[in-house]
Amino acid sequence: MRKAISALVAIMTMFAVFLPHQTQAASVIRIYIDGTLLQTDQNPVIVNGRTLVPLRGIYEALNASVMWDQKTQTVTAFKRGTTVALKIGDRTATIDQQTTQLDTPAQIVNGRTVVPVRFVSEALGEEVTWDPKAQIVIITTSPEEVEAVFNVSVALENLYTDGRDMNVKFTPPSDQTDVRHYRIFVVKAEQASSFDLTKAKKVRSSNYTTVSVNNANRNTALSSQTKDVDGELIRANQAYRVFVMTVGSESYALSHSSSPIVITGSPAAGAVTQVTMSDVSDYGDGRDVLVSFAKAQVDANISGYRVMLVKSKDASKFNLAAANAVTSDYYIAVSKGNSSTLSAMFGSAARDVSGELITNGETYTAFVLSVSHNAVASLNRLSAPSNAVTLAAVVSVPAITSVADVGNNGDGRDLRVSFRKAPDESRVRGYRVFVVRSADAGNFTLAEAAKVSSGRYHEVSKTGSDMSLTLPSGMRDVKGNAVTNGVSYRVFVMGVANSSLYSNALSAPSSSITLSNANTVEAVTSISVGDAGDANNGQDLRVSFRKAAGENNINHYRIFVVKDANANSFHLATANAITDPAFYTIAYKTGGDLSLQLPTGARDVNGALIQNGVKYRVFVMSVGDGIYWGTNALSSASAAITLTNNSVSPATNVTVNDVNDTGTGQDLKVTFAKAADEGRVQYYRIFVVRSGNAGSFTLSTANAIAHPEYYTTVYKTGGDLSQVLSSQARDVNGAYIQNGVSYRVFVLSVGGGSYNGTNALSAASPEITLSNQRAVAAVKNVKAVVKGTNGDPSDIEVSFNMSETEYAVNDYRAIVVPAGAADTYTLADANRAVTNGNYVWIQKLGRDISQRLTATLKDSEGQTIRSGDRYRVFVLATANGNASPALSSPSDDIVSIGQRTIPAPEVQNVAAEQGVGPMNVIVSFTNSNEAGIAHYAILLVRDSDGGLTESTANGYYSAGNYTRVDRTARSAVLTGATVDVNGAPLAYNTPYKVYVLSIADGAAATVNKLAASAASVTLREN
Repeated sequence: MRKAISALVAIMTMFAVFLPHQTQAASVIRIYIDGTLLQTDQNPVIVNGRTLVPLRGIYEALNASVMWDQKTQTVTAFKRGTTVALKIGDRTATIDQQTTQLDTPAQIVNGRTVVPVRFVSEALGEEVTWDPKAQIVIITTSPEEVEAVFNVSVALENLYTDGRDMNVKFTPPSDQTDVRHYRIFVVKAEQASSFDLTKAKKVRSSNYTTVSVNNANRNTALSSQTKDVDGELIRANQAYRVFVMTVGSESYALSHSSSPIVITGSPAAGAVTQVTMSDVSDYGDGRDVLVSFAKAQVDANISGYRVMLVKSKDASKFNLAAANAVTSDYYIAVSKGNSSTLSAMFGSAARDVSGELITNGETYTAFVLSVSHNAVASLNRLSAPSNAVTLAAVVSVPAITSVADVGNNGDGRDLRVSFRKAPDESRVRGYRVFVVRSADAGNFTLAEAAKVSSGRYHEVSKTGSDMSLTLPSGMRDVKGNAVTNGVSYRVFVMGVANSSLYSNALSAPSSSITLSNANTVEAVTSISVGDAGDANNGQDLRVSFRKAAGENNINHYRIFVVKDANANSFHLATANAITDPAFYTIAYKTGGDLSLQLPTGARDVNGALIQNGVKYRVFVMSVGDGIYWGTNALSSASAAITLTNNSVSPATNVTVNDVNDTGTGQDLKVTFAKAADEGRVQYYRIFVVRSGNAGSFTLSTANAIAHPEYYTTVYKTGGDLSQVLSSQARDVNGAYIQNGVSYRVFVLSVGGGSYNGTNALSAASPEITLSNQRAVAAVKNVKAVVKGTNGDPSDIEVSFNMSETEYAVNDYRAIVVPAGAADTYTLADANRAVTNGNYVWIQKLGRDISQRLTATLKDSEGQTIRSGDRYRVFVLATANGNASPALSSPSDDIVSIGQRTIPAPEVQNVAAEQGVGPMNVIVSFTNSNEAGIAHYAILLVRDSDGGLTESTANGYYSAGNYTRVDRTARSAVLTGATVDVNGAPLAYNTPYKVYVLSIADGAAATVNKLAASAASVTLREN
């Protein structure tokens, strides 16, 4: 494809052919580019029989960028990857690093750079027509071909069952100069194979979605009225593919399609937002809790909401599955209603999701479950957690951090109070500041504070932040006396409750303070000095300092530079005695801390000009103002400094490596040794240059590249640096970094502070051409463990270590293989299972993974995964480039899903009593449901041994220490032959608990069930 720069070449060529050779201004020649007259500020000229034309005017008309290097007298122009450089007076020039001889050198005529047309005559030209009679050059440029977008993908929400469920994303071409817009086409999947550019251009405007160039890098959400290319509204349960067409000025390009997508027919419920929990009362139970929330934006698929409280320590583990499992006793049901904001107030008997009563002192977090109108738990949606709230009945206490004498007014304006707000301001209306004489402070309590009348404290509204305030001039202490000098005070702050249900809270007293008129000028602090230049005078010395804490009494500051040997004897009196303004530098107040370079003629306090090689220290004097004039304050000395000539140094040892297979800048890793002296380096810039252009890439070229997308910024760390570039990284010409192009890399050290602009460029790295050469590495340590009792594949949890080359991995796929076939299972077998859909998709997370399989999963051969059969699990890592997928070793464990847990019916009314005759205990019980019962086991436990759990009961049953009762029987007689659960015979005068365990038959029921024990029974001798 011809570039517009070729038009310039053609223009210059035509000048060389058609213009007469004479050493004078050429006759007026008009140039038309695509029908538009080219306006230049100077006509072409003829020098030594060669025609020269203004370079900048033509380049700018063709939208080329032009850069002028004053130092080297070189003009460089850039246009879509082509670089043209020539030096004034030089008989050679370059086009994309190819040297071309010039008959007549470029030169400056009347202040404009002109170039001989023979310089570009060998280049290809656009269509050029010369009209000698009219002296007109007509240029017709070739249209720019636009490129297709790539990586078209669709994210589904499944909330609306129409186009709103589709979010389309694509990567635009690197060059969008001639792109007008993009069009998104939704095509039925069965028609996608025949959908081409010709058909795309015929689609009506009502049947596609337009995306502007500015929005090309963002997700595009389709609407409820979005139609496919046939004019039909997007609907559920129809498979689609999505295409994107690039629309240029005179050309079009159609992308590859997305993967097929299907909107499900049963949309999930939408999640609520803005869940907020408040402590509104002080009952010490659920009545204290109010939860409000904004209902789901679309609630047509919602039957109602459930509000749940979770202990905050457990909130991170509370998910949709846990919420669906909460019983109705442990949540509050809220109907949809008509309001956009809903709320739920809990009751006195309300419980959290663990079943415990809500109470003070516990921290809770609220969740809201949106319940699908389809009554399908998987379609419910759980909100994000609310704020955490600890139920309490008191206002939390503010804390005074400091009190200070800040003025000389002789009243409350001299007293500044700073305090930390109450940690929880939800019950706080505001604050009251009390000034108490120190002698009375020991007896000033919360009760006393409540008695103080309104004229004897200062009221402060809460701001949500810690506070620092100066009291008013009319401030009085708590006894009504005006605050004044010479009295020792302490200060208290009270948090005032916003409800009668809460009590106020009083801070501890401040330190004591006695106001006086002894405030004078304060000294600055934190003086630092730096070598900021290489002028060998005061301009090299930068002085920074923190302003005086109170600047009201200060007129300005004076900076004194003192030779280090004299610094120990430099005092306030010495500074006050220096009256010649040439021996110090004045710095005026700004209201903030100060940092400044001294002037060129700055001198030390002895009158000597500041220069390199002398060791100095710096002092700053605060000069008083008004009544404080002459009451000055001198800072401490700065650290010692000796000025030297230093400049920004370059990075070294720039190396490059191909580390990924994304086909973008993410594949390029740049490593370099930091500058030898980083003291003047602010940060580094990495420039990627095509190898053909690297020979002419100089410091001035690098400094001229201002567009931040054309380099990568790396901040110094104090050590050597290594940086993998981003997927959006570009070369210095603005093209995205890609495979198959030879590059060299440069690193620019960017000066900081006074060295800003004094940069240094590294040598070029070795050449590198990126390619897709790395294979995907298989995952390791695949494990499969049965963790459920559903009787289907969702019982199996698969875990594994992520691929060592996860940058090249697209996703993972778990495949369940019958154990007998695992030893000979190959990558080809795995690919066939994936093609047939017999796998579970697993998203890569950038870390090791643990995930449950799905209930409907089939094994690798498409057969139902059955309880009792044995399996191994493989994980396939798929590639995001051209590399082949990689199959893991099988799981270490052979797994079999368990049976579904079905408990046997529990018996009721268990009773035990001594019968007639020696050593005789009669046990009876009832049971209305015998389904799943094999028989019953009576277990005898001494009271002293404690009670039984279902687990321990099953253990004693397995040991044989029980009395068997047939399925149809409801009683048994225990005698001297009966043993307890420990195998000991039944004994007199010993209290026993009697339990009945229902034994499952393994079909209708799969696990045993223990009933509550009878009341204790003691066998007595007659």
